[in-house]
Amino acid sequence: MLKRTIASTAMAAVLLAPVLIGAPVQAIENTSSHTVVKTFSLSANTGESSPYLEDGNLMVPVREIAQGLGWDVTWDGKSQEIKLVKGNSIIRLVPNRIHGTIGDFEPFLLTTPVVLKNDISFAPLRVLAARMGAETLWDSKSSMASIAIPNELQQSHLNFDFSKDNEGWKTGVADLPVAYQDKDYRINAKVDTVNLNDGTEIHGMMLSGMNRSDDLFMFMSKKLDSPAGLKPNTEYEVKLRFDMATNEAESSMGIGGGPASSVYVKAGVVDREPSVIEDSTYANTPYYRLNLDKGNQSTDGKEVALLGNIAKPDAEKSGFQLKTFERSFNVRSNAAGELYVIIGTDSGFEGLQTIYFTNIDLTLVSKG
Repeated sequence: MLKRTIASTAMAAVLLAPVLIGAPVQAIENTSSHTVVKTFSLSANTGESSPYLEDGNLMVPVREIAQGLGWDVTWDGKSQEIKLVKGNSIIRLVPNRIHGTIGDFEPFLLTTPVVLKNDISFAPLRVLAARMGAETLWDSKSSMASIAIPNELQQSHLNFDFSKDNEGWKTGVADLPVAYQDKDYRINAKVDTVNLNDGTEIHGMMLSGMNRSDDLFMFMSKKLDSPAGLKPNTEYEVKLRFDMATNEAESSMGIGGGPASSVYVKAGVVDREPSVIEDSTYANTPYYRLNLDKGNQSTDGKEVALLGNIAKPDAEKSGFQLKTFERSFNVRSNAAGELYVIIGTDSGFEGLQTIYFTNIDLTLVSKG
């Protein structure tokens, strides 16, 4: 379901994706555009409720994060569920689980599970703060992290979870023959559900295809315009974050390349609509090519960036798992006040593959 707000602060929407605290968005000193609402010191490690590091993530008591941002916290001892509420927004957490839940059913990925220590619940600071509409600022010199909210900015927040329909996203394929319908490419794209390995069911945009060209690019794109708050000929910083459900393990081998390590996730934000064009320069056989510079497989393009591959986080566990990607783009809207988001996979694996994109979050900050 599409959710949108245009606000003077970031408190009403999802902003950033979870990453390690050692790779912050900005230094704590640069707070001219933010208001700090809560600070945590890693060095002052003196009590049971003190922050600590877990696999590179700063773990902080959930109640302190929530109260700093004005959320209510309740604990259900029977279901072992932590419930965070602010207005109509609800986040649910369960100790020892790698997924939280937005609302009643849409899961999101945590960088590390919630931990219950001496009846105090700890969660990775940055991922939870981001889900509650804040940014995390980190000062490596003093080992201090702060929760901050942007000061008055003209910005728009969008979220797509595909719980009802495709929400205006289009799909396409490139780097394959124009007459691919006559071959066994098995191209399929639709909104569907996928069962994750922990038993959770999630909605997403499914992209599936048999890579017989050794270079299949499957993608989805979305136009952003005035309903998203865009203005013509204006500079924007677009923060993109999304989850992908994948069942491919890093160590797997395949024809031409591995089904995980040789399938690359790419994304971009551009000022013209992504589409395919016919190219007859290859062996006199017309091919569909993307009208954007996306690079080739493991290389970046000028307009579409390489974000990683589709290897799932835990190769030892079977089934689909969520993997999170994020990137910021600086781009200028066109004369009609339009931008286009593109997300896809560039495959060197010669086989059938199915992935799901979901939980797409966008923050558009005007620089004009």
